[in-house]
Amino acid sequence: MTGLPAGGVVSGKVSIEAKVTGRPDSVVFHLDGAADLTRTERAAPYFFGGDSNGSPFGWDSRTVPEGRYTLTAVASRGSTTAKRSVTFTVDQDGRTTPAPPTTPAPTDPSRPKLWVTSDMSEPGGETDADDISALAALSVYASKFSLTKVVVGGEQRITDCAGAMTHARNAYGAYLKNLELSSICGLPGGFTTCTASNPWVRNPPATVKALIEAVRAGGLTVLNWGPMTESAGAACWLEHNAPQDLAKLSVISHWTVTSPGFPIDPNCGPDRSACEYVHELAAKSKIKLIELGAAGQKFINTARGACDADVTIPKRGLGVHLNAKYAGITPDFSDSITFLVFLHGGIADYATDGKGDANFDKAYDRVCAQAPAIFDDLRAAAK
Repeated sequence: MTGLPAGGVVSGKVSIEAKVTGRPDSVVFHLDGAADLTRTERAAPYFFGGDSNGSPFGWDSRTVPEGRYTLTAVASRGSTTAKRSVTFTVDQDGRTTPAPPTTPAPTDPSRPKLWVTSDMSEPGGETDADDISALAALSVYASKFSLTKVVVGGEQRITDCAGAMTHARNAYGAYLKNLELSSICGLPGGFTTCTASNPWVRNPPATVKALIEAVRAGGLTVLNWGPMTESAGAACWLEHNAPQDLAKLSVISHWTVTSPGFPIDPNCGPDRSACEYVHELAAKSKIKLIELGAAGQKFINTARGACDADVTIPKRGLGVHLNAKYAGITPDFSDSITFLVFLHGGIADYATDGKGDANFDKAYDRVCAQAPAIFDDLRAAAK
């Protein structure tokens, strides 16, 4: 790696590049320390921070707390990997004393273990406001969960993948650990079908592969906020290569089926083959799929009315991002229904067969009843 002094001090914006011989499928950067970040690059040059036609954007070290960090670059081609690590200290004013390495705290078994797939792009890009606001809401409640990974840009139609990751890192990096850009961001083709000829059965994209490994390591719940492409890819690989682990996969999905009063399924449309495959597995009880339908959207639509909440949030701190609004009226964190159900009644009595109507009513009623308290939490975080 160039641009990063081993054992040295970094401040401001720096250009860090992984020099790789050959043509790897990807280079994944992992930053570990007071803040944890992950970035995937799929084409040379491989800059931590991204680039535009070979001109690096640079990584702004001011977006993370001062302290000691290790940056690891992992180049992969097929099953072959190579990696390099550099340890350094972020110090903006020369007063930080480098701290010794610490051992990460073990995962708290009392907190739900989650993996988030979001189709958030950069503000003004292809996605709407819900993921931008929902990631801010997740930042407010992050301490309630064990977040294995938060993947953004999980949509083939996104054109500025680097912009999506830059926004996510700058907006939420201080709150959400293990942010990563989806390996399917801007990747044409989608999931297609789960047959042996699907190339993902042999060599899944990097974030899909990481999801597979996390499921096999003990299971988790995927919060699905956009197309079901990555969940389908992981399930397909498991079905073909490790069917004994398929039942470890659970998914809670926002709006991939129609609901009463909501005759569309917007998160199914962008990759319908993936959506139908995941629902088919759930109908056969091969995986657990808690489909919430449009419960989150109904909650946002009625928060200030039937749910009797004050929906105003100051536009400071996380409030800037929480205020990404639906129809210019209500902060549109509709995807947040997928984790709010854990906090308001739990998920033990939800149907797991992928059918949405009963779950739609239950999720909406429980979260609507707590709407004033939820908006109080969000306002408290807008400082």
